Amino acid sequence: MEENLTNSKKIDEAITTQILKALKGIQYGYVQITIQDSKVVQIDKTEKFRLDGLKSSKPKGCDNG
Repeated sequence: MEENLTNSKKIDEAITTQILKALKGIQYGYVQITIQDSKVVQIDKTEKFRLDGLKSSKPKGCDNG
């Protein structure tokens, strides 16, 4: 029984490590954790890059409307 607890703790630590790794360095975006039957089965990371500082290439006064 104690061996199961040890294995479970190792799995929990590995999952925590993977979640922290996914979060590390993200400035904009999200980390999604999928759980099935009370167990983490998938970790998705989507990182977004803000382009607010870039100027539009469209010339001034040009309007498509």
